[in-house]
Amino acid sequence: MKLTRTLLGLCAVAVALPVQAAEPPSIGQIRKFLADYGQCVAKREPELARKAVVSGANFKRESPEGKRLMQRECMDEDILANATSGFQGRLRMRMDDDTYRGVIAEALVAKGAPALTVDGLKVVPILTYDEPRPLRLQYPDGKAIPEEKLVRQRAAIARKTEAMLMGKLGECVVRNAPVQSRAVLATSLETPPELQSINALGATLGQCIKAGETVSLDRMSVRGALAIAYYRLSQAQGSGASL
Repeated sequence: MKLTRTLLGLCAVAVALPVQAAEPPSIGQIRKFLADYGQCVAKREPELARKAVVSGANFKRESPEGKRLMQRECMDEDILANATSGFQGRLRMRMDDDTYRGVIAEALVAKGAPALTVDGLKVVPILTYDEPRPLRLQYPDGKAIPEEKLVRQRAAIARKTEAMLMGKLGECVVRNAPVQSRAVLATSLETPPELQSINALGATLGQCIKAGETVSLDRMSVRGALAIAYYRLSQAQGSGASL
């Protein structure tokens, strides 16, 4: 299995709104911005960062948790606007929650997550995942749900299904190749060593994708899934409980 340089996968498009005819941010710039964000949240909100990765947290800006996770100090668009080393124009990030969880998890792993081994992980219970709800065709009063709302339901189910599959894929890979998985997280973004270390996991990735499952793999989605799984397993290993 060979991974290309394509970076689409689980993250939505990040768009730079130009002041004048500004160039959109590069893949490397986007990933660097996200990595800095993850490190900032892990430093400023360590307990909430842990919760976001281990048990889930609300990333919506309207919620109390979301305000802390998406705080201006860690995601200041004005600082990035027209900065020589940053983005040209104003960045509008539209990433899914697991993309944010992935970079936060990687920052937490780097801060000192215990090393995992194949033998040590044998006694760690299988992790739990938020599974998508079945498609609901009727309201509680028995009336049929309009088709346009069913379309939105199906889209939400598809997103949650892919997130669940990526989570299970990351866990499977880490359990079978913990040293190689952490080696991926030690590489610099958008570099040949990063691609080489991910490609070295190609056989394990292939074995962990079950027949009939479809997942989109790219550097960011694979690295994020490995980081989330690695951190969750390291915490479960210490507690002896399924997380």
